[in-house]
Amino acid sequence: MSSAPRIVCFGYVNPGVVFLVDRYPAANTGAYVTAKRPFIGADCAMAAQVLARWGVEAHLIGNALGDDDLGRRTLTQLAELGVRAHIALRGDLRTPDEVDISDRAGTRTFFVEDAPAVWESLIEADLEAIVGADMLYVDWYVGPAAERAVAFARAHGVPVFLNVEYSLRQPDRYRPLISQASYAQAPMSDVHVAQEDPRAIAEALQALGVEAAFVTRGKHGSLALDRTGLIEVPAPAVQVVDTQGAGAVYSAAAMYGLLAGWPIVQVAHFATTAASLKCAQHGLLDAKVEMILAQAPLSGAVVRSQ
Repeated sequence: MSSAPRIVCFGYVNPGVVFLVDRYPAANTGAYVTAKRPFIGADCAMAAQVLARWGVEAHLIGNALGDDDLGRRTLTQLAELGVRAHIALRGDLRTPDEVDISDRAGTRTFFVEDAPAVWESLIEADLEAIVGADMLYVDWYVGPAAERAVAFARAHGVPVFLNVEYSLRQPDRYRPLISQASYAQAPMSDVHVAQEDPRAIAEALQALGVEAAFVTRGKHGSLALDRTGLIEVPAPAVQVVDTQGAGAVYSAAAMYGLLAGWPIVQVAHFATTAASLKCAQHGLLDAKVEMILAQAPLSGAVVRSQ
């Protein structure tokens, strides 16, 4: 890239800690924690952190946090990570915490404090940072706040990258949101891979108007579809130690490649490799773009023209 792009990430923001275990315990049992680490989520925040590491001017618009030690520490940490946070601190709120459990099977279970006033504050977030941005990333699960941010971006000519859990069983559930996005990424768990056709999901997203659709399939790799055709990319073999944040890393990598003007096959390889490498290390991906590209050869993909 000749100059650093500006990407704004929008969604829920809260700090937490990840506990790594070999196997998630059954009810009324336990497990030894092999490692633990702090993090700042949710997906939008993790995507912003990865983008900042790659030299992108990364902005983060999130819900308000409490004007307490945890809230202030969260903003300080984001600034130290190179993320420009647009997050209010309010004395009437208490910053919620989160605990995630990640195991070697690649599953993740999260426990988030119920803090309605904190999450609801996102609908009032200042959106001005979106003006002039090269792209807006949005998490679908923030509800009406996502619709507001997407509408604002569209009004200012900013393309939208939507992270959305899409299912053919409920094809119209997020239609208004998807139809306003330029790009969409739909995650599929191992269970979903067995139940739904990822190609059909990508085609459905494209039919709703997105320029490019990405379907992530965990250990099965990913699939990408744009006007040039369909690309299926296998995931590189890695030793899984921590899957938390893999989807956000994929999103960050896809946005990076799209704004760099890469062909969709290169974007899909780069994003799949980045997400896989993340699963092989604790915490968010700590790897330079050049290193990821070196491990993302354009062989192995199945390409079908439209």
